[in-house]
Amino acid sequence: MKWLIKKIKMKAILPAAAFLAAAAIGTTFAWQTWDLSVTNELKSHTTEVEVEEPEFDPSTGTKQVQFTNTGNSSVFLRVSYTEYWEKEENNTSYLISNTAADGTEMATKHWTDDWASEWTNGNDGWYYYNKVLEPGTSTNLILEKVTFENVTTEEYLNAHYRLYFKAEVVQCSDGSNTLNSEEVNKDATNSLFGKIAQVVEMSDGDKIVKTVVWDEK
Repeated sequence: MKWLIKKIKMKAILPAAAFLAAAAIGTTFAWQTWDLSVTNELKSHTTEVEVEEPEFDPSTGTKQVQFTNTGNSSVFLRVSYTEYWEKEENNTSYLISNTAADGTEMATKHWTDDWASEWTNGNDGWYYYNKVLEPGTSTNLILEKVTFENVTTEEYLNAHYRLYFKAEVVQCSDGSNTLNSEEVNKDATNSLFGKIAQVVEMSDGDKIVKTVVWDEK
């Protein structure tokens, strides 16, 4: 499926978010450019989260992604991602789905095991972190690399692949002096996320881990 869009010229591209990759088709080679970018989202005066890339290696397709709480409050976190291909023909740009007609994904995302075990698919386009993200801490990696071994059709050659992550947070009331923190957290997440977060404290040696159970409102 293609969507016609108006051509917009960009004057600058972040060096860490764009690189070239070669795709081999038989005995011929075609160059394709693809971008892996991150979008940082600030959701309140006291909470902020950053999307980070601990390791980025264009030669191997390595693209690590994690999220860090750089604010001073504990938060509930959810993330989403968008991916598509953009191709230019006759000075006109078209958006192409990453999924071909037969269901094959052209760009293969190599998720980590933690992506499956530490996140809940909300079936609403968002993935919800199953822990309280405390100040100064980071999630485990959710993505290791992206590869393009399925790119064998003309439609995707010389096209730009783009992958964007978006993060949103809600402040978690976990202070010892907070009254009715459980109800406060449920009301806050229900109001802003449309999901109800229940915090469960579990002992991990000398450390208390605050896990989150996500329920429908």
